[in-house]
Amino acid sequence: MFSVFAVSAVNAKDEGFAGRWVLDRGSERPGDAPNNLEQRIKQDNSGVTIETTFKEPDNGVVPLLYLGVMTTRLHLSTNGEVQQNQIGPFQMGSKTTISGNQMETEWTAMAKDDQVQGHWTHTLSSDGRHMTLAIKESSTQGHQGEATLHFVRK
Repeated sequence: MFSVFAVSAVNAKDEGFAGRWVLDRGSERPGDAPNNLEQRIKQDNSGVTIETTFKEPDNGVVPLLYLGVMTTRLHLSTNGEVQQNQIGPFQMGSKTTISGNQMETEWTAMAKDDQVQGHWTHTLSSDGRHMTLAIKESSTQGHQGEATLHFVRK
């Protein structure tokens, strides 16, 4: 039984960020965090694709802090070039780098007449079973926000 667990942990670590991730119900999370958030991350030579499912907010408004996190499909280029994504009515440009157990994304978007910029840091645990997403965003109209979401691999 121990050897099966060891093989499973090694495989999770070897997969990097790729896999199915769900919010860790046992960890603290911001009150405005999306409910039932699940991300499927795929890595290949073109970069990282994140497919996300979540419960739509009751009021239909996604907090600006989660722009790009609460979208059904997002592609992040890891070749140093800016990747453009359409997120609802917003156009978002991003640059992503991966170094070991960290994936860093700098992004900008226009939300109405407000330029919004943000930074995401995805960090894998040493065993590859947990991932933390640290989110920072700010806008030219003075809005600022930070949140940390904790995921477990399923």
